[in-house]
Amino acid sequence: MATRKTYSIILFLLCFVASTQLIAKYWTPFLYFDDILFFGVVLISVTDILLTNKFSKTYSYLGACFILFILISFIFNFYSIGAFFAKSFFYGKPLLTFTFVSYLSNKYMLLKYKKYLYNLFIIICLFSIFQFYIVQYIDRSYVHYFSYSFRFGFYRASSVTWHPISLALLAFFSIIIGKEVFDDKRKWPYILFISSIILSGTRFVVLLMCIYYAYKFVINKKLLINRYKLPLKYFYICFYPLVFLALFGLSTYMNIKDYSTLRSITFRSGIELLENPKTLILGTGIGSFGSAESVIYESDVYDKINFPLHYKNVLTSGNNSKSGTENFFFMVLVEFGIIGLFLYYAIILKTTNIKVTYFFTFYLLIIVSITFVYPINSLPFMYLVNIFFPFGKLKTK
Repeated sequence: MATRKTYSIILFLLCFVASTQLIAKYWTPFLYFDDILFFGVVLISVTDILLTNKFSKTYSYLGACFILFILISFIFNFYSIGAFFAKSFFYGKPLLTFTFVSYLSNKYMLLKYKKYLYNLFIIICLFSIFQFYIVQYIDRSYVHYFSYSFRFGFYRASSVTWHPISLALLAFFSIIIGKEVFDDKRKWPYILFISSIILSGTRFVVLLMCIYYAYKFVINKKLLINRYKLPLKYFYICFYPLVFLALFGLSTYMNIKDYSTLRSITFRSGIELLENPKTLILGTGIGSFGSAESVIYESDVYDKINFPLHYKNVLTSGNNSKSGTENFFFMVLVEFGIIGLFLYYAIILKTTNIKVTYFFTFYLLIIVSITFVYPINSLPFMYLVNIFFPFGKLKTK
């Protein structure tokens, strides 16, 4: 019991730090706590796996196949050791998070600490409304104490997460956590979460929220036909591929409609690379496209496409130098090709030994969709899904 409590506290702190990144604006060392705690989680998980010898062999084989693919890709697409290793860390953190944070949470985290986190999210979203009201209607100069982002004539709420997208994702998953994990019957927390999503001005998360409520409606309702009750969840399965494609179609439109954005330029120019069969299968190589490393180490990939110098400079400036193009999914496709893309997401979603449930199909849809529009490293998204839904499962005990 003491071990479970200790590990639960570590996971709680990890999610707390990831959800309160605004503190780093005033105290820079706060940024390092996330990595320190994450390193601790990985070390604990690896040690536990070695001692208990309880780890999926199929999953291990999948990981070995991915490593083999990386070596093959490195040989065929080599151009810079520095870029390769720098970008490998970028890709490595999500893999380790979805593997080891899920492992530790699934095995040890107590329900009590998950409830503490849920209450923390309620407080964060309450603060988002207070922040929005103060900045928008009392004194706009206070916006400088938060994340500056302006849309539709309003300053977007970010609360203590430091970024509107992080707030929106936190509130969105709080809705799912409340309904799927705790079965919270109260109405006001959901009104609060929905309000935070709207005030964040994050359009794609608003769409995901609507899709979730549609999913809940369909899963729980039955259609009466001549006294025969037909579960609507069967329609959900039939139309699932169409929903998947429609969501990707809309997100693709969002990626390309603003021609002046880095996201749009990267997507439109990167499509040209996929016309080459070799690139489509093996990719262009780790660190060669869509990130600061590809510019710093002068990747020759950009010589093959119309990628303006201005946007190369954008890739190496500000937050872009850490996150690259916002379309994480597409960046993986270009650098890894379809084989590497499949292996990477198979590891993240742990599809080798999971029972396919209605919730898992929704989970898969949401995870892949989010990475198609945002960097997968967006905090606190990664830790939330792996603490509350380890390996895409619903586990409350």
